Amino acid sequence: MNKFLITALISTAMLTAANAQNREINFKHDVPFKEVLAEAKKQNKLIFFDAYTSWCGPCKVMSNTVFKTDSVADFFNQTFVNLKVDMEKGEGPQLKDKFGVSAYPTLMFIDGGGNVVHKIVGSAPVGEFMAESRKALNPNTTVTGLAMKFNKGDHSKETAMAYMKALETAYEHVKLGEVAKVYFDAQPQESLMESKNWELITRYLLDNSSTAFKYLFNRSNDLYALYGKGKVDSYFYKVFGTTTGALKKAYSTKNGIEEAEIKAKDMESLLANNPAYQNTLFSLHLVQFSSKGQWDQFCTLMDKTINQSDQLKINSQSILWPAMEMVKNAPVAYCNNALKWADYYSKNTNDLFTQILVSDLRKMANRKLGKDKEAQAFALSSESLRKEAAAKGTMTPPLMKE
Repeated sequence: MNKFLITALISTAMLTAANAQNREINFKHDVPFKEVLAEAKKQNKLIFFDAYTSWCGPCKVMSNTVFKTDSVADFFNQTFVNLKVDMEKGEGPQLKDKFGVSAYPTLMFIDGGGNVVHKIVGSAPVGEFMAESRKALNPNTTVTGLAMKFNKGDHSKETAMAYMKALETAYEHVKLGEVAKVYFDAQPQESLMESKNWELITRYLLDNSSTAFKYLFNRSNDLYALYGKGKVDSYFYKVFGTTTGALKKAYSTKNGIEEAEIKAKDMESLLANNPAYQNTLFSLHLVQFSSKGQWDQFCTLMDKTINQSDQLKINSQSILWPAMEMVKNAPVAYCNNALKWADYYSKNTNDLFTQILVSDLRKMANRKLGKDKEAQAFALSSESLRKEAAAKGTMTPPLMKE
C-alpha cells in the first residue's frame, strides 16, 4: 500500500512533531520558474518544487506540520532551492501541464536542466518524507536513476522492486504497470503462486495483458485455496477496474488510446465466458460507447442490463452514475432515456443512497432539457434526501459536476 496517502488524515505524530518548532522551509513564491531554474543551476542544487492548490487538505498538512519541523527546514534550506506554486494561479496551470501534475500535493525534485529526477505524491509523516527526499540526492535511488538501470536491462529483484516502489510513490501508475509486467512475466510461472510473490503481485501487477496475470487468473481456484476467495477476487476486480479507468482516461486525454484498447480487448477475451464478471464487462462497454459518442449503443446496453438487473445482480450505482455522465456529455435528446432509468429505480428501490442518485439524475436531465422549474424541485429533493441521510448517519453520494 502506498504510504504517501492522498488523504486529509493528520496523525497525532505529525501534529506533535510540529509543536514548539521555530523554523520552516523558505519557499520562493510568485517567482518565474525560469529564474528559479537559473538559480538552481548556478548553485548546482536541485529545486524542491511543491505543487499545491488552495483547497488541498494534504497540502495544508505538509505546509503546517512537516515543512515547519526544524530538522526538515534546516535540511531543505541548506540542500535545495525551494519553490511553492499554486497550480491554479499565475504560472501554475502552465507548469501543471509541463510536469504532468494530476494529484496534490505533488512534490518534485528538479535539476538545473528542468528535468524531474524524483517525485513524491501525497502527504507523509516527517520520517518517511525525509527518507524519501534524501533519495533525490543519490542517482542510484531516484526514480530517474532507477529507470535508467531498469531500461538498460537490470531487471534484478532489487532494482525492480526499488523502481516499482519509487513509481508508486510518484503516482506513476501507467509506468508502474509496464515495469511490473516486464518483471513478473519473466518469473517462473509456478513461483507466482508463492506468498512472497503473491503479495508483491497484488500490489504492483495491475495489467491484465500480462502473461503472469493471465496465468494467475486461469488458476483462480488454486489461488482461492491458498489465499481466500475474497482477497483473490478483490485483486482481480482491482486489475480490471484499472483497465477500465485507463481506457476512460486515454479517451479523454487522447493519449495512449491504442495501448489502452489492446488491454481492453484482452480483458474482454478473459471475461467473455465468465458469468461472474458480466458487470465488469458492462462497465467497460459503457466506457467504450460513451467515449466514442455511440449513445444509441450506450442506451441499448443500459436498457438490456436494467431488464436483466435481477439476474445480473447489478447495483443501481453502476447504472445511475453512467446515466449522469451521459446527460452531461450526450446530445439533449438522450435525457429522456435517463429519465426513464430514473423512473425505474424510483419505483424499484427504497435505498436512500439510490434515491439521492435518482433525484440528482432527474435534476440534471430536466436542467439540460430546459425545464428549470422541475430541475429546481429535484435539486431541493436531493438536498432534503441528503439531510435525511446525514441524520441517519448514512453515506451520501457526492454531487456530480454539471
